[in-house]
Amino acid sequence: MREADAAGTRTGTIPRQRTYPDDTAGGARGGGGRDPGGRTVIEHGVVEKVAAQAVREVPGARLVRSRATRARISGDIVLLRLRVGIHYPRSAREVAARVRGHVRQRVERITGKRVRHIDIEIAELVR
Repeated sequence: MREADAAGTRTGTIPRQRTYPDDTAGGARGGGGRDPGGRTVIEHGVVEKVAAQAVREVPGARLVRSRATRARISGDIVLLRLRVGIHYPRSAREVAARVRGHVRQRVERITGKRVRHIDIEIAELVR
């Protein structure tokens, strides 16, 4: 008696592998084939981090230290509140407009959600 038979498993009974139209095991995992479906959830914390990084990319703007970004998400719509500092002597209105445009573009591209509204609070002036 072989050891495998004694343990209750037989090596001669390998299950038949499932095949898909594109001849890959798992179908969509291989590139083509079926769409596995499902749901993708992007939490508000992820949107906040994307927005914070986008603010850092705008010349003349920086994030303040405490709770600089807040996001509210309703379906595919995002509302943002940002607290930023402006480098002196730059125009607060110009920097805020650049921040608003850049943050909107980044959040929409990365998350696929639409940014409806961005409130910007100028919290400090930085030398």
